[in-house]
Amino acid sequence: MKTSRRDFLKVSTLAGGGLMLTMTIPGMAKLVQNGSENGLNELNHFLSIDLEGNVIFQLTAHEMGQGSGTGLPMILAEELGADWSKVKIERAGYDKKFIGVIRETTGGSGTIQDHWDLMRRMGATAREMLKSAAADQWQKAKDQLTVDNGFVLETGTDRKLSFGELAAAASKLEVPEEVEFKKPVDFKIVGKPVRNLITDQVVVGDGNYGINMDLPDMVYASIEKCPVYKGKLQSFDDSEALKVNGVTQVFAMPALEPAEDMNHIQEGVVVIATSTWAAFKGRKALKVTWDLGENVTNSNQKIEEQFAKAGEQFENPVYSQGNYNKMKKEEGVSEIEATYINPHQAHALMEPMNATAHYNGDTCQLWVGTQNASSVVLNVAKAVDIPDDKIKVHTQNSGGSFGRRYYPDTSIEAAYISKQIQKPVKLTWSREDGIQHDYFHPYQESRFSALLKDNHFVGMEVKLIKTVPYGSGDHLWEQPYYVEHLDTYLKAVDGLVHQGAWRSVQVHSSSMGKECFIDEVAVELGKDPVAFRQELLAKEIETVKFNRPTRPGQQPFDEIVKEFRTTLRKNYRSVLSYIGEHQLWEKAKSPGIGRGFAMEDFFANTVCAHIVEVEKDDSDWGIHIKKITSVLDCGIVVNPHFGRGQVEGSIVWALSALKYGGIDIKKGVVQQSNFHNNKLLRIDEVPEIEVHFVPSEEPPTGLGEPATPPLAPAVLNAIFDATGKRIRKLPVKREDILA
Repeated sequence: MKTSRRDFLKVSTLAGGGLMLTMTIPGMAKLVQNGSENGLNELNHFLSIDLEGNVIFQLTAHEMGQGSGTGLPMILAEELGADWSKVKIERAGYDKKFIGVIRETTGGSGTIQDHWDLMRRMGATAREMLKSAAADQWQKAKDQLTVDNGFVLETGTDRKLSFGELAAAASKLEVPEEVEFKKPVDFKIVGKPVRNLITDQVVVGDGNYGINMDLPDMVYASIEKCPVYKGKLQSFDDSEALKVNGVTQVFAMPALEPAEDMNHIQEGVVVIATSTWAAFKGRKALKVTWDLGENVTNSNQKIEEQFAKAGEQFENPVYSQGNYNKMKKEEGVSEIEATYINPHQAHALMEPMNATAHYNGDTCQLWVGTQNASSVVLNVAKAVDIPDDKIKVHTQNSGGSFGRRYYPDTSIEAAYISKQIQKPVKLTWSREDGIQHDYFHPYQESRFSALLKDNHFVGMEVKLIKTVPYGSGDHLWEQPYYVEHLDTYLKAVDGLVHQGAWRSVQVHSSSMGKECFIDEVAVELGKDPVAFRQELLAKEIETVKFNRPTRPGQQPFDEIVKEFRTTLRKNYRSVLSYIGEHQLWEKAKSPGIGRGFAMEDFFANTVCAHIVEVEKDDSDWGIHIKKITSVLDCGIVVNPHFGRGQVEGSIVWALSALKYGGIDIKKGVVQQSNFHNNKLLRIDEVPEIEVHFVPSEEPPTGLGEPATPPLAPAVLNAIFDATGKRIRKLPVKREDILA
């Protein structure tokens, strides 16, 4: 469906006067009515300017600490020419009318990237309408007017009018067909370390986090879940639980059939109480008998056995270039091999999983921090058996997510419970629930082989085994380095636990093997690892033919892949050029210091490289990570303060997984339960971090996840440089380093 600029942006007058610029789609124009508050409610992704000159931005993206609630209005305010001190944000609820118009999910580090053009258009359109209103009032040509800091000014005079003074008149004007964007050199807000708009709310406890939700007559719920994945409830004795002060009701939670295959609701026992703590205490008093099922035999050893069996034979490659097997037989060719293991990883969120639901006969409202409100609607509608247009999701902020809140399990549970008790209910998971019933990062084994001839890298074979049938690392467009003979394979085995996206989805697993192995090949050839990567990126991309049909009006797939790889390799080279120009790799060289390097792209099109410096010491780990220098090509950095924070957070996240990650499964039960045995990095373990952004005027790409994947291989490569020991499995233990 094609949407014209005039259809796309609609203008109306606020009930109290002022300009409201809304996003709309064909057929929705009737919802925007001058002077009607219904338009405000129905079309809830808009920019409004009131008579006081306040600029109110409706936020649809999920704010989970990444700063989207400030970054998006920064872009809009930049083009608008707003006074940043008058920019306010309001949380917009989910509305399926905007599916396909704005991005209704938050993930893949794509919020800023996907809304960059839209925010600029909305800001620039409002700016031009305000200028037109001033031109009409002053009887001047628009080209004699400028906009700055919330005012329209007449060039060469002292005359100016505020946005508030012009908003009512601007709202009556036609929406311009074409608008010009500012040049990056003229930016005054974008590119500056602007303070987070929600900081004041958070500091005083007014932030709308899911766990803070409160409703009249609301009760509280907790669920005792079967400890084994897909185990079943046999019976329970609630006599002692009902004696706990505040506990009012106990009943069974069935294994609800979800609307999407990736979701599974574990069977359990629901405890209803007058407070969360009473519900938790009641749970502890339950006596439950479980049918643990066939998964009771699951263990880490079983995973390893499955992988060993799966690796006995690989059939057709996912991608093949040249002829690896023929090249392997040529005289003078040697082969090196290595296997890397990245285990299941937990999310361990600071704010426990929670959701509040109010089922009221034929409607159901939910208050939840979610990355994927559309999935909440779809699955809740099925769970409570009402049409999806009767589901209302009020998206809340979250204290961390990292992919976990993409899944709607707590919303499904809360809605089901509310329907059973006919009351609003807040469901809160305990810390133990969050870790033991997580959607774990899939387990992956990466087997790499390289062919070397005449001191050249001439062939590579990649064999990936995963606990999911999808992921990354096996496609041509995920191979930035040129190698003449290349075969990639993918094999999946059954997962033994619930699995889902983790920060950087699965790029983290594939990057570890690829970047460690490239380092091993460089060492084998006696080449500097950074120079070796430059060499592999030097050859220009050739068009590769894919056996995929081209749909009418669509660009051929082989051209899409070539363009993507060309752009991506340009970003790889720009990062390496920046490192060379600033001598960052050379500066990391020092006696007694091991250097490690790795770089990776994320599907947000950002390329990140890490230079890691380590030294041996007498600590409990045996290695001290002295410094991490990060270089990223991510286009325009909307807010350098948030950008650095995302990189630093990704590094701490990845280091926690490297030192303390992985889960242990025994008799089907995840053994980790809280921060004492699912440790996170402490502040005294955090190394010096130096972040560099490659200067760019290209549109921004993502920053929430790209610094995670190359961290582990960079550290492992540094440990090798310092100790001579190759470690190919996470987490890294003291005995691995000192072996």
